Amino acid sequence: MNDNKDKPNAGYTLFKPTGVRHEFPLVDLVKQQVTGTVLYKDKIYMTVVVDVKADTVQVQGDTADLGDLAISRESYIDMFKDQAKFFIDNHIYNPKAYYDELINNPSE
Repeated sequence: MNDNKDKPNAGYTLFKPTGVRHEFPLVDLVKQQVTGTVLYKDKIYMTVVVDVKADTVQVQGDTADLGDLAISRESYIDMFKDQAKFFIDNHIYNPKAYYDELINNPSE
């Protein structure tokens, strides 16, 4: 009988960027609307507008053409909805500046 209890699980994982990125070009704290985009090689493949106040989502485009480089359309929509709520709840009007600050000045 083969007993693998004593064998340690060892290995490693490589994380390699795909080039697909997402951005938040517009956060309107007054209207409580956030626009998110999925880009690859500077081409916008999908735009998602989340209205946090009205609890609605408008989607233009798709990530299907990106194949395995991108996560699913539904996953992007869920991510944009979650991020939109976070930005509105925390009064973050410039996500890039917010995340740059976190990277450059991590809390101790």
